[in-house]
Amino acid sequence: MSTHFLRTTGLLASVLLASSAHSALAAASAEQVVGGIEAVLFVCTPLDAKSVKPGQELLQRAVEQRKLDLAAIRKTEAYRVAYNAEANRLLALPQRERVTACQTAW
Repeated sequence: MSTHFLRTTGLLASVLLASSAHSALAAASAEQVVGGIEAVLFVCTPLDAKSVKPGQELLQRAVEQRKLDLAAIRKTEAYRVAYNAEANRLLALPQRERVTACQTAW
């Protein structure tokens, strides 16, 4: 067999594998994105409410465009993992760096 055939077969297998897992990954990524956004909103709102407005709008657009069920998403493990990781990362920053992170998050 030629190496071209093997590369093409490997590429085709990768594409098929990716397409079959696409719907599961899309759901997981939406949960992770929502978790990350909401963690930033939670940490940053008390520090600089003005800087979270773009994040709130981003979340609202995602919910509307993808028809997301936030209540269901918030119950998933992927959401909790992303939310906790991002919230803990931001809360571990010194106050000055946390404010800067909030102002530049979006």
